This record gives sequence, structure tokens and C-alpha cells, in this order.
Amino acid sequence: MSGVKRWFVIGLAAWTAFAALISVWGDLQQLYQGRHPAVLPGFFSTLAQQYTVALLTPFLIYVAHVFPPTRRPLVLTLGVYVTALFGACLVGVQLLAFVSNTFLGKHFTLQTSLEEAFFTFLIYAVVLTIVLAVTQVQLANERLARALRLEADLSRLRVETLQRQIHPHFIFNTLNAVGAIMHTDVNAAEEMLVALADLLRTATDKSSSPVVPLREELTLVDRYALIMKMRYGDRLTVNVSAEPRTLEVPFPTFTLQPLVENAIVHGLEKTSAAIAVDVSCRLENDKLVIDVKDNGVTVDTVTLQEGVGIGNTRARLIELYGAGAMLSIGPRESRGTCFTLAIPTAPAI
Repeated sequence: MSGVKRWFVIGLAAWTAFAALISVWGDLQQLYQGRHPAVLPGFFSTLAQQYTVALLTPFLIYVAHVFPPTRRPLVLTLGVYVTALFGACLVGVQLLAFVSNTFLGKHFTLQTSLEEAFFTFLIYAVVLTIVLAVTQVQLANERLARALRLEADLSRLRVETLQRQIHPHFIFNTLNAVGAIMHTDVNAAEEMLVALADLLRTATDKSSSPVVPLREELTLVDRYALIMKMRYGDRLTVNVSAEPRTLEVPFPTFTLQPLVENAIVHGLEKTSAAIAVDVSCRLENDKLVIDVKDNGVTVDTVTLQEGVGIGNTRARLIELYGAGAMLSIGPRESRGTCFTLAIPTAPAI
């Protein structure tokens, strides 16, 4: 509904209500005096009078919009309102007298005019108050909507910035892995570069969106795991499992890869033995829960430094889900480390 139509409906309803209240009050007075009121004729006569007075409503709406109560000193604002009410009352009573004398057969005397002027002033004051209240509520709602839009835009911008930050970090670490075997196994290094290019192509296609279905994120993890298996050979096994109903849950892009990377790097640290990294996805109530576990060297979570990967992941989860997301790091019961990530199944921003 447009602004003009909305105000027309509000004004029509208000003035009709005023006419009904005045008519009922007059009928009750006549009943109290022992007379039988003419209900419908009296109501229509009162309605005509109130609609006449209502012709000044646009002026009051204009005053309320041009002189809102929050932009000027209170004394000046009140002075404008009182002056506007007196001006409207002066014109409104003259219109009312003309309509009453010409069409309704009610002749105004000086006493009648003064009584109607006082009553009309009170009605205009009520109308102006209603208009001011509605206007201020509308302004407050518009400010709130703008603030929410701005907050959402800023949050989306922060997420996109964090998302762009993780890509160079990932490329740098993966190229280091390629460089580590470049002089010992050129063919494997070439295969890793081809796999890296394929992975980056897929990641770039999805980079415009902060979230993708979990199945697409798991595809990225599979391709990253392939590269790491080329790097570490038989020392590394990566297993990915997911409940079928989790695959379409919206998931932040490039969020699992840093967790898998940390599990591999810290799991293989200070050991020459083989390790296994297990990624499991499940639904618990309204949460998607993902565990990334390794059976390598147990990491001291107190001294574990959160670098770009983990720190970036935690920051993105906060931006997307607030307190609804959780990322914890702890030792496994036997050996190794477990990263647990939980997010709401509802879509993020």
C-alpha cells in the first residue's frame, strides 16, 4: 500500500470512529433526558460534519512530516504544532458552519461556533498526535530496516574478505607440498599441480557464494586429500563419510579444508608412522556436526597456535552463525586429535 493510500485509510477510519463516538454520546444524552434519539439520521449528520472537518487532515499530516518532534528544540516544535492547530481550527469551524447552515439545517450562533471551535481544536490535537505517533513508528521501522540491511551487508562483506583470505593461504601451503617432492619425484609433482589446478578451478566456481551444499564441500576435501596423498604416499589415509541427509545442508565454502589440513600436518608432525584422517558428517537435532579426527601425534590444545586456517574458519563461523556455531579442538581418547564443528542446518546469510 502506497503512503497516500495508507494515510487515506487511517484518516477515514479515524474520522469515522470520531463520528460514531460523538453520535453514540449524543444518543445516550437524549435517552438520559427521556427522549428517543433518531439514531441513523443523527449518525449521518454527525458523519457529514466530521468529514467536513476532516478536510484539514492533509495539512496536519504535512505539518507532522515537515516538523518532526526530534529535529528541532521542543519549544519551537510545540509552537509550530499549536499554531497549526489554531489555523486548522479556524478554517475547519468555518467550513463546518457553512456545511451545517447550507446542507444540514443547523444554524451556528456565536456560542455554537465557540463550542465547536473548542471541540474541533481537541479533535485536531488528537489527529495530529495520531499522525505523529504513526510517523515516528514508521521512521523507527525504516531506521531499523536500514540498520539490519547495513549489518547484513557488512557481515557479508566480512565473510567474503575472510573467504578471499583463505585461498592464498591454501595455495601457499599446497605449493610448499609440491615443492617438497619436486626434486625427488617430478612426475608426482606434476600430478599434484594438475590436481591443484583442478581443485582451484572448482573452488573458484563456488567462491562467489559464502555457502554451498555440503556434498560440494566434501568434493573439495576429496581433491585436497588426493594432493596430500601424493605428497605423503602410504603414510596418509583420508576417509570421508557422511549421512545421506547431510549432503544438501548449506555449508560455508572452504571451511573443512583447513581442518583436514591441520589434522594432516599436526598428525604427521614428529612421527614417521602412517596416520589416518577420518572425516564424518552427521545430523544431531537441528545441527550439522562434523568430526575431523586423526590418529597421529596428539596436539597440545593449550599451546596449539591458531593460524590463518583455523582462525579464519572460526571468524567466518561467527559471522555466518554467531553463537549458533561451534568449533572445538581436543585430544582423542587413544591417540591423535579431534576437530569438531557444529553449525545450524538453517541457511546462513
